[in-house]
Amino acid sequence: MNRLIQYEMVCVRKILFPESDYDGWRLNKRKPQVGDTGTLIDILEVTGSPPRYVVESSGKDGATIFISEFTAEEIEPIGNETH
Repeated sequence: MNRLIQYEMVCVRKILFPESDYDGWRLNKRKPQVGDTGTLIDILEVTGSPPRYVVESSGKDGATIFISEFTAEEIEPIGNETH
């Protein structure tokens, strides 16, 4: 497992939960998909629970496509040769 670092670029490797679980802020223009890339903008840590990783994906025009929470196994840093 690679260590995920805030503000690095990541790639969505898998989607494990229903679509509604990825739109907690109700801002998404579309749901995240395997292969999407984005910036890891926050790491949410709660005692007794695994961390959740907040990723923002933007289009070429800079507009946000989605802001979603992921588990560590759903994303990986870009440049990792294992995806």
